[in-house]
Amino acid sequence: MNFKLLFSILTLLLLVFSCKDNESHSGKKISEKNGGTFAMAEYTEIGNIFPLFITMQHEGIIVSQMHEGLVRLNPFTHEETPGLAKSWEISLDGKIITFHLNNDAYFQDDQCFPNGKGTKITTKDIKFTFELLATPSNYNYHFSTILKDRVLGANDFYNKKAKTISGLHIINDSTFEFLLEKPNSSFMHLLSNPAASIISEVAFKAYGTEMKVGAGPFKYDVSSTSKNIVLLRNPNYYAKDSAGFSLPYLDTVIVKIFPSIEEGLANFENGNIDLINTLPSLRVKEIVEKNINEFASSPPKSILQHEAEMLSQFYSFNTKRAPFNNIKVRQAINYAIDRDKIVENILQGQAISSATNGVTPNTFSGYNVSGIVGYTLDVPKAKKLLSDAGFPNGKGFPEVQLLVNSGNSRNSSVAVEVQKQLKEHLNININFESLPNVQKYELELHGKGDLFRDAWVADYASPESFLSLFISEGVPADSSASSFPNTSRYQNSIYDQYFFKGRNSNNRDTSYFYFMRAEQLLMNEAVVIPLWYEGSYRLLSNKVKDLNLNPMRYYDLTKTYIAK
Repeated sequence: MNFKLLFSILTLLLLVFSCKDNESHSGKKISEKNGGTFAMAEYTEIGNIFPLFITMQHEGIIVSQMHEGLVRLNPFTHEETPGLAKSWEISLDGKIITFHLNNDAYFQDDQCFPNGKGTKITTKDIKFTFELLATPSNYNYHFSTILKDRVLGANDFYNKKAKTISGLHIINDSTFEFLLEKPNSSFMHLLSNPAASIISEVAFKAYGTEMKVGAGPFKYDVSSTSKNIVLLRNPNYYAKDSAGFSLPYLDTVIVKIFPSIEEGLANFENGNIDLINTLPSLRVKEIVEKNINEFASSPPKSILQHEAEMLSQFYSFNTKRAPFNNIKVRQAINYAIDRDKIVENILQGQAISSATNGVTPNTFSGYNVSGIVGYTLDVPKAKKLLSDAGFPNGKGFPEVQLLVNSGNSRNSSVAVEVQKQLKEHLNININFESLPNVQKYELELHGKGDLFRDAWVADYASPESFLSLFISEGVPADSSASSFPNTSRYQNSIYDQYFFKGRNSNNRDTSYFYFMRAEQLLMNEAVVIPLWYEGSYRLLSNKVKDLNLNPMRYYDLTKTYIAK
């Protein structure tokens, strides 16, 4: 027998079958990392996953897997990286940004497209998306965040003074220009926001705001009957890894909705969950002791991470409703709260620090929050301010309604402590109610309440993301009409001037100078009650590889894989 010939044939067959195993049905190379399911826990129901409609951070996590924008964020550096645009140039004056689209990018397959095949993404889709973003509607919450006063002609289009947006230019099918009113240091960051995801006109006309079709690495599983969000690998996603293998690696991403953190934790311990985003600090010691072998093994089976986040926790006043339309009342309540006690006794290590400066956390290099004078406990001053406001020793002060979102026992524990402190220090009564987050936020949007538990995670790496919550524009005259994102309904022209000077500066130091002046005014007028700057414990299964857990909670799952 010719063993050399037999060996050659066997080698050839092995190569053929190997190639078949490493290729998808579409001819794309598939890595050995492919496969597996990544499951993460959430505790508040999902309200909206239409890009223009999202208001919650966990909604943004889902949208950023289903959809894609012109640019993405590097989860390590928070800088912009190519998305649907493979490259771009910015003019010397900073007012023209030219994008070159990726020629391999398609919308996900769906029955709304001819023959069920997703169409190639062109500059017409870019134009449609940003015109939709500049169209007033009940589902568009992000015009003022992304386009207003930034893109030339966007304001006129929104106000129906023009039929086109002069700052949107189609050069050809793959080249697109934005013309800005003035240089803007934040605009590129904003294009990475899930709300700026590129939308198919065909899919939008077919489904409206119920549209589940995007251009992202994962497809929404419309066949799932679970209350959980199930996302499936998009086999036609354009991106490849450095070896030329098709991304993403994961077959499935599941966002499981639990009624409590405790239940989510139990599922992590049973191996049903790979990531717990927010771990109760009171349970950390118990968890480590109970699972010491998992943490101590080499390599460890579970990873416990504790870090500062670009996230602050605060209560928002409804500044249009008495008695919180009185600045002295708001100041009195701020001085009557012992934030350190909340951090030490209630949170027990989960916070990085109490929020005694401003609403912006100390996570932005060059932005000195310690230079902002906020509030610490000062009961005599609090009593005098309340008396000056017409409520000596709390006499005649109306009962206050505080709304917090359910699903996290910490929210209720903090509310109980605030309730006790305000009764003890000012003799005023606070009643609080725990509601599902969607219901709580709907009431807050429409001003149906006195005081609301709030938190904000940075949309992009700048203090602007926090301070944009309080600009006057967009606050309706009707006190019951929706006010987003300024749910406090605070209006101050001087604050607006400082904010826009900071936003429109092309120099970071100048920008931060004006942002700090705006934030100091916000604190002087006690628009919110800053409580603490978030620092979360997270639990991650060590079988999950190449997932960066960053301060913005921006999760890029395209290269995440499950170790086999």
